[in-house]
Amino acid sequence: MTTAFTDKKVIELTRFLDALDRAGQLSPRALDQAFEAPPAGLSAHEISPDKRFTRVSSGHRALLGYSPADLMGKQVSEYVVLKETAERAMSRKLSPGAVLLPYTRTFRKADGSEISLLFIDRHLKDSDGHVTGIRTAFAETPKPA
Repeated sequence: MTTAFTDKKVIELTRFLDALDRAGQLSPRALDQAFEAPPAGLSAHEISPDKRFTRVSSGHRALLGYSPADLMGKQVSEYVVLKETAERAMSRKLSPGAVLLPYTRTFRKADGSEISLLFIDRHLKDSDGHVTGIRTAFAETPKPA
């Protein structure tokens, strides 16, 4: 993965997360609408402390082949190629004080193939500042030449 591509995608994903944050501050309906209309090539989801999908963007259909409704309530690790690694990473990221950095992970698509994705996470917090979940935006990484 080239540094220029990664830097550009990190900026794009950060802007998408910022837009989701702004929509969420407006109203739950505005957040739902923002999740339903991700920029082309991007998607997002939210997970709960028990590592289940609680909100899924329509972009999952284009990138992964799954309908958002098919993923709701399911364990995220069911769709990750290295399940144990993903479980440990999610546990760490859901802990207080965790630093969230961009990362790549390989997901299993609906057709059984695999896709490498670039992710950026943000904590979801309650009014007391406790982590209540994670919102993640992602895009496909470039395929090797």
